[in-house]
Amino acid sequence: MKSKHYPKSPTNLPKGLTSLPPSYQFRATLAVLAIILFFILYVTLVIALGYLVRYAFVYDMGSVNKITILLKVGSVLGAVMLFAFALKFIFKLKNHKPENRKKLDKNKQKELWDFVDEICKETGAPKPKNIYVDPDVNAYVSYSNMWLSLFLPVKKELTIGLGIVNCLNMSEFKAVISHEFGHFAQRSMKIGSYIISANTIIHDMIFSRDKWDELLDTWRASDIRLSFAAWMITPVIWVIRQVLNLFYQFLNVMYSSLSREMEFNADKVAISTSGSDAIISALWKLDEGFVKWNSATNHLYLASQKNMYVKNVYTHNALDIKRDLQNQQDILKKLPEDKRGGKQYFSNHNNSKVSMYASHPPNDSRQDNAKTPYIACEIDESSPWKIFIDNNALQEELTELIYKQYFGKKPTYYVEAEGFENFIKAETQDKALLEEYDNTFENRFFNIPQINEIIESKVVYNTFKEEINKLKKELKNLTKPIKEIEVKMQLAQQIADGTTKAKFFNYNGVDYKKNNVQKGYENLIIDREKLFKESFIEWDKSFIALNYNEAKKKNKENHLLNLYKQHITLTDFYKEIVATKNGILEKLDTIQNTEVTEEDVTRFGGTVKNVYYHLNHHLKKFDEITFIPLPNIENVKELKEAIIENGEYEKYTGEIFESGKFNQILNLIENSTLSCQRIEQKSIGSILAFQNSLHD
Repeated sequence: MKSKHYPKSPTNLPKGLTSLPPSYQFRATLAVLAIILFFILYVTLVIALGYLVRYAFVYDMGSVNKITILLKVGSVLGAVMLFAFALKFIFKLKNHKPENRKKLDKNKQKELWDFVDEICKETGAPKPKNIYVDPDVNAYVSYSNMWLSLFLPVKKELTIGLGIVNCLNMSEFKAVISHEFGHFAQRSMKIGSYIISANTIIHDMIFSRDKWDELLDTWRASDIRLSFAAWMITPVIWVIRQVLNLFYQFLNVMYSSLSREMEFNADKVAISTSGSDAIISALWKLDEGFVKWNSATNHLYLASQKNMYVKNVYTHNALDIKRDLQNQQDILKKLPEDKRGGKQYFSNHNNSKVSMYASHPPNDSRQDNAKTPYIACEIDESSPWKIFIDNNALQEELTELIYKQYFGKKPTYYVEAEGFENFIKAETQDKALLEEYDNTFENRFFNIPQINEIIESKVVYNTFKEEINKLKKELKNLTKPIKEIEVKMQLAQQIADGTTKAKFFNYNGVDYKKNNVQKGYENLIIDREKLFKESFIEWDKSFIALNYNEAKKKNKENHLLNLYKQHITLTDFYKEIVATKNGILEKLDTIQNTEVTEEDVTRFGGTVKNVYYHLNHHLKKFDEITFIPLPNIENVKELKEAIIENGEYEKYTGEIFESGKFNQILNLIENSTLSCQRIEQKSIGSILAFQNSLHD
């Protein structure tokens, strides 16, 4: 039955719009040949090593003595180890099922199924076996059983991320789903499953280290009379891995080339159902939609740290999108007209890609493909939510799934929507103020002098506002070289990813191409960090002195000094935790790349536990300050809990490497680093807000 909400499709489509071009067929043929070659090589390797095992068992050892017995045992064990090395990866091919999604009941979501069935009918794609929803901004197709799909015509499944429903209109939603069903209709999707399986095998053979490698290491470390065979097969394993590494790169080049063609063709399928504009405007909206969704889930997590839970995060995500709707429409109006038809959403230098399309061709290339030729179609601006039944219940269920799967939390108390909106408002209240200062405080520390130096500072100025504006102009000049470096950093990343037409970038007189772009990127990072550390010291000093003297005129200097003292304490802790993390990682790198004893590892484990637990000593310094509330942080207890769960670093006992506690410690330190960054920005925002109030 046709969905009553199905948007209109374009008429008078040119013949062969979705036909596979010769370039597609050529790349598909190359990919098939690469896969066949791999499986021939792999099966040959397994058979050859199987014969080696047989020969090791049956060959005549001649006279029986200690040496021949050792040779016999060593050759058998070595051959068996090689055979196990080649064969074990087959058993690692698993049919992974995402846990962050919900299967939809066809009877309860009939309108959605009718909508999807209509797309299948229009695109000529087979109907999916199941439709799932997950919380995020995405949509994808997959085999219901990847392993069986290598041998049997297995049905596919469609997964729709509810995050895309909030940010697209009905025509754009139809275009995105049609794009995914474009993959359903492609026979090359089968090629993709073979390549994924081949890549899994090759990747694990090259890079994976498991119990087999541990056993080989143990064997090599034993008496030379027993370990000689282990030392003999070690170079063989190395050669196999090096050969496979070359093949791995070749296979990925073949698939990357085909994948680009697959995406272009899937876009053509979307155009055949929705016109040229819908898929391109969807890409444009999804870029910002992904940012909005990340913000929503981030607020969800931060609120959960205060035991504040909300039933439906999609309501707040929709409100955030609605708040920015006028701004988005203004930007849309300013986009240039495309002479081929519609708007020019992406220019040649705009290669941004939303996360769900991160492996796809650049957006400007997809735009060119979508408008060659341009297909006009009426746009349905209504919301896709109307084809979902009982939206609120579905959104609440997915919100609870986020708490469980993403945060490992179980809600105990729900706040009203208004309470959560107030939390978000407090969390973002100083964003505009930070932007007013060119976001200069985002990637650097605020250099606050010693309190005595601040108190003794003297500044002569006419009006506070005039002096502030002067400092803001100076700040723009200071940030200009940093922004120039960041533009080059972005270009370097695009060159590395192959998402730009540029072949190189020049920095300090040196051209950096793809083969040395990493070195150029590292040089950019070093110079940017140097500018952050050195360029703003005098500016910060002048800025602080000016604000202190103005606060003193109005008898508000004590409050400002307390804000400065609090920020210094926060910054000191932030630096301490970064130093702790870097120290652990540097020592870990040393241990992994040098010969160490078990005693060295145990000693390192003890050091890690000590420096981790010692962070509590630094946390106690917050008890010594006159705490001034920050947005969503009312007191010192909440401050500590915002840095580390329960406000204290747990003391670990026993070995931390075998129990997985080492990774737990690293994760907790990393989370604390991110939390400190958030709190530091709140603190700077509070300082700027107070200083701003001095001239209001």
